[in-house]
Amino acid sequence: MKANIRKDLITGILLLCAVITEVFLIIWNIFALSDQINYVMYVLNYIVGGLIIINLMMKGITEHFLAFAFFCTYMLFLMAQKPFEKYYNVYLTFVRVELDTRQYFCFSCILFLGLSLTYYAYCFWSQRSRCLLKTDGELSLEDFQYLKPVLGILLSITLPCAVYMQGYIVMIRGSMEYTEGYLINVDIPAPIKVGYYVYTTVVLLYLALKPRPWQMVTVLSTYLLIEGGFQLLQGRRALFACTVLFVAWYLIKYYEINRISFKFVISLGFIFILLLALFILVEQSRDNAETRLSFDMIRRFLISTGGSDSVIANTIFRKNDFPESGITYLLDPFVNNPLVNILLGKTSTAQGMAYLEQHHSFAHWISYMTESSLYLSGHGMGSSYLAETYLAFGIPGIVISSLLLGWVINGINRLTFTENIYRNAFIFYMVRRLFTLPRDGAFSWVDGLLYMLFSFILLYPFYARFCWQQTEYRRGERENNGARFKV
Repeated sequence: MKANIRKDLITGILLLCAVITEVFLIIWNIFALSDQINYVMYVLNYIVGGLIIINLMMKGITEHFLAFAFFCTYMLFLMAQKPFEKYYNVYLTFVRVELDTRQYFCFSCILFLGLSLTYYAYCFWSQRSRCLLKTDGELSLEDFQYLKPVLGILLSITLPCAVYMQGYIVMIRGSMEYTEGYLINVDIPAPIKVGYYVYTTVVLLYLALKPRPWQMVTVLSTYLLIEGGFQLLQGRRALFACTVLFVAWYLIKYYEINRISFKFVISLGFIFILLLALFILVEQSRDNAETRLSFDMIRRFLISTGGSDSVIANTIFRKNDFPESGITYLLDPFVNNPLVNILLGKTSTAQGMAYLEQHHSFAHWISYMTESSLYLSGHGMGSSYLAETYLAFGIPGIVISSLLLGWVINGINRLTFTENIYRNAFIFYMVRRLFTLPRDGAFSWVDGLLYMLFSFILLYPFYARFCWQQTEYRRGERENNGARFKV
């Protein structure tokens, strides 16, 4: 135990020294801009990121798994490409973009603030409160067991819809080139589509009930197949990875695992290697390349997966070229979402000029502005919450959003199965989106939230009939017992 504490303190001190050093270099660079200082900051960002991950492991990977996984995906999606490139300030996604000294200084500050402020905000709130989400006097998990048969029936009805929809999409897009699949909307019957979106919420509600182990394994396995396996067959590796990470986090919470043995860590390492090999094979099949594993394939995989830093770089480089203000693109998910599109009758292809004419999606516009011909042929750069926030509010926005993100990660991490299952289902949904946040929009989760609210509305009559009445009855009993005790 003492050895673990010492290791935690050592890595924490080393991390603090690296952070203080980079803060000093930032101040220096403000008054005396230098390429040499930029390069040192480039190296320090990797040191800070690596020490954060190591420090979380020393603190306890099960207790801090959510933060650990987030910072791992942060470094994978935003920082995995550069070590294999010749120039630290050159970005090659779509077209070659070279940042000048001032532009790269801004880029490095964004990465550093996103790492350090999020981490220390998480640590601050983690120490300040051990259970931020616990609320007294609300529904307990026991009350929601009345919904279990209803959720089971809904799962039985919506599961075939989910399998059909995702399987059909795989079949249609599998017959095309990878990029061609993004230029079309696969025609799915409306009842099937509704059934799929209801399934994505009902399955999270069912898991929030903390079902028996065999029920949990069955439901979780089908969920992993639909939201992970089918996505991987479409070439969407990030969605598969975030589903796997969610499953790992859920199992830690379900079994209340407080410590992981060394043998278990070795097993996880073996599974990671297998997943990496699978991702590389998907990458090669996506590009119609020969499917064989080699170090060069691993390098190419990391370069392609870690290219989301190009989104930030191109945002800095083209900041003044966007036709609308940054906040327009940041808040577009609230303005252009399935509900609004249905009400206004908006219809367009999945990608292309027709889509750009009706939407202000940051991911689409940054791809189009970077290289329109590639965008119109089905390619895309993706997005990043850091790029969207910077475009809207600059560096102050990065500072505030990073502090808020640390608070959110800690709040989610304090989930317990004794809570309201509606709240927990929402948290489950946000956990999946958290892992792709470094290469996703800040508010890209809004679309799924609307489908979730629709499913909640469908369940409300059962909730009001069974759960709320039970709560009122139990609350009245407590008040009566308290009155008798006072007498």
